[in-house]
Amino acid sequence: MQPWHPRRILAGYDRSDEVTTLLQAARPELECRSLRFDRIAEEDLAWAEVYLGFRRPTPAAWGGVRWVHSTGAGVDRFLFRADFPDELLLTRSPEDFGPQIGEYCLARMLAVTQQLRLFDAAQARRTWSALEPESLAGSRAVIVGTGLVGRGIATVVSRQGVVVDGVSRGGAACSPFARVHPVSALAQALTGARWLVLAAPLTEASYHLVDRALLSGARGLHLINVGRGALVDEAVIPEALDQGWLSGASLDVFETEPLPPDSPLWAHPQVVFSPHCSGVTDPSAASAGFLECLAEVEAGRLPRWAVDRERTY
Repeated sequence: MQPWHPRRILAGYDRSDEVTTLLQAARPELECRSLRFDRIAEEDLAWAEVYLGFRRPTPAAWGGVRWVHSTGAGVDRFLFRADFPDELLLTRSPEDFGPQIGEYCLARMLAVTQQLRLFDAAQARRTWSALEPESLAGSRAVIVGTGLVGRGIATVVSRQGVVVDGVSRGGAACSPFARVHPVSALAQALTGARWLVLAAPLTEASYHLVDRALLSGARGLHLINVGRGALVDEAVIPEALDQGWLSGASLDVFETEPLPPDSPLWAHPQVVFSPHCSGVTDPSAASAGFLECLAEVEAGRLPRWAVDRERTY
C-alpha cells in the first residue's frame, strides 16, 4: 500500500475522550473529534479520515472515512451481515483481553461451586443454611475459541485445577489446552464437561453454533458466554435450563444489547448476567494499538493488526 498520513480522527465510543487526549499528547498534529457512536452525524463522517470505535456509527454512509480501527478484539459489528466497503482498511486493537476475561469466568465458576447465590438467598431469609460448597478443581471446561481470549481464560481457570479442552475450526493443538477439538466434534467434546465457555468471534460459521440440537444432548452444563451473544440461539436458553440440559447460564453478551426488557432471561432464576463488561478496553492500550497501526500506514505497510476479510477476524 502507498504511504498515507491521515490526520482527522473521529473517535466514537464511551471513553473516546480519554483515547483522543492520549493520541494528541503523543501526536499533537492529529485533529480529533470525540462523540458517542450514536451521536455521530453525516458531517462528522464527511470530515473524518479515520473512525476509531467499537460500534458502527448510525449514518449509513462512511463519508470521508478510509480506515476503521476497532477498539475491541471483535470486529463483527462492522463486518457481520453488514455492508462494509472493500476499499476501507479495517484494523483491530491488539489489546489482550484474555487475563481480564479469564478472571471473569473464574469468578462465575466459583460463584456456582461456592453456592454464593444460594447462601445470599438463605441470608436474606435469615436461614442458617446446610448448603456446602464444592471444589472447582477437577471439573472440566470446554472453551470454544482458542485465540488470545480463549487462551487467557484457559490459563486462569487451569491454575485452579480445572481441566480445559479447547475447540477451534481445525482442532490444532494449542497450549495451554489439554486437548483441542475441531468445531465439528463440539457435541462429543462436551461429554462429561461441567462448563461450556464461548469465546469465539462471531462469523457466519459460528452464528448460533450452540443451538437446540446441541444443547438437547447436554446434561447439566453451565454455559458462560463472553464471546458474542449470537454464538448461541438465545431463545433456547430458558428451555435448556428448564429441561436440565443446562444447569445455569452466566452471560456477558446478548444477541440484542442492551437486553430487551421483555427478555425471559431477566427473571430466570438460573441466569446471571452482566452488561458486556467482562473485558473492558483500556484507553492507554487502545491509543497505543492505534498509534502502532498508524505508524505502519504512514510507512506504506499493511498493519499487522489488519483484519482478514475472509476469516472476519
